Amino acid sequence: MILNARDKIIRRLLSLARTPLLYYPYYRYHLPWPSVILIENTNCCNAQCVMCPRDTLTRKRGFMEFELFEKIMKELSGASRKPVVHLHGFGEPLLDTLLPERIKLAKTCGIKHTYIVTNASLLFPETSRKIIHAGLDTMKISFCGTDEESYHATMRGLDFKVALHNIKAFVRIRKELKKRTPKLILQYLPQEANGAKTEEFQSLWRSLLDKNAGDCMNLSSLDNFGGGKSYNVVGERIVSVCFYPWMALSVLCDGRAVTCCVDYNGVQVVGDLNCQSVMEIWNGPVLSSIRRNFGKLDYSGFPTCLSCDWVCRR
Repeated sequence: MILNARDKIIRRLLSLARTPLLYYPYYRYHLPWPSVILIENTNCCNAQCVMCPRDTLTRKRGFMEFELFEKIMKELSGASRKPVVHLHGFGEPLLDTLLPERIKLAKTCGIKHTYIVTNASLLFPETSRKIIHAGLDTMKISFCGTDEESYHATMRGLDFKVALHNIKAFVRIRKELKKRTPKLILQYLPQEANGAKTEEFQSLWRSLLDKNAGDCMNLSSLDNFGGGKSYNVVGERIVSVCFYPWMALSVLCDGRAVTCCVDYNGVQVVGDLNCQSVMEIWNGPVLSSIRRNFGKLDYSGFPTCLSCDWVCRR
C-alpha cells in the first residue's frame, strides 16, 4: 500500500526519482489536494516493538479531538478528487474508541478509501464488526512473528495467541456479514529478532486470506525512521527526490502537519490544522519552499530527512 517505504509502489517511485528528467514536473507543480492524507488518531500504543523508536518519542501522548477530525473531513469533502485517508499514525489506532465514528464520518464526507495499520491485539469481535459496518476499506496488520517465541521477541508487550485469534475471528466475521471490506494485508518484517522466517509466515496465513476480498501478504523491510533507528547504512549524499511533499500530508494527533509520516516526533512542522485549512498548508509558502528545495536535492535544515533512508544515497 502507498506510503510503506519498502513496498513495490514506493520502490518504483524512488527509482523514478533518481532520474530528474522523469521527475521534473513534480519539481514545479503539485496537485491542488494531497493524494494521501495521514491523520494520526492517536500516538499511544500498547506495544514496544523492537523495530519501532517509541523509546525516543518525546511529544505528548494523546488522541485527536473529534471536533478537529470533523473539521478536516469537512474540508476534504470539498475536494473534487478525494484523497486516500489513513486513520493512524505513530500509535495503535484501535486504542481509539472513536475510530468507528471517524471512519463513518470520513465515508459520509465522500472519502472513497480509508485505511489503518494495526497490530490486531485489540481487534476483538465487537471491534471487527464495528469497523466493518463503519466502512473501513483496507486494514494492514503488522504480525512480525511465526510462533510465540519469535512474535514475543519482536512485538514486545503483545500476545501471539490473542492477535492470531483476533485475525482469524475477523476473517470469519467479515465472511458471515458477506462483506469484502476491509481488505486485509498481513505484513511481516523479516529481521534477526523473529528469525526472518518468510516461508513460515506465508504458510501461517496462506489458507486464511480471502483472495476474492483482495487479501494479501506483504513482506517489508526495516527502515531507520528518519534517524530513530539505525538498521540501514546511509550514504552521505542524497541523489533522489523525496516525492512525499508532492503527494501526501501527515497530521499529528495534536493537529500539527509535518513533512512526512517518518517525522514521528514532529520536528519538521509545516502548518497547524487547528488554525489553518488543508488547502492553506498544502498550497502555502512552507510546503512550496520545501518542494523547491527538495527538487534541487537540498535537504539542509531538515534533520529527519538528512537521516532518512527512503531517499537514495551515495
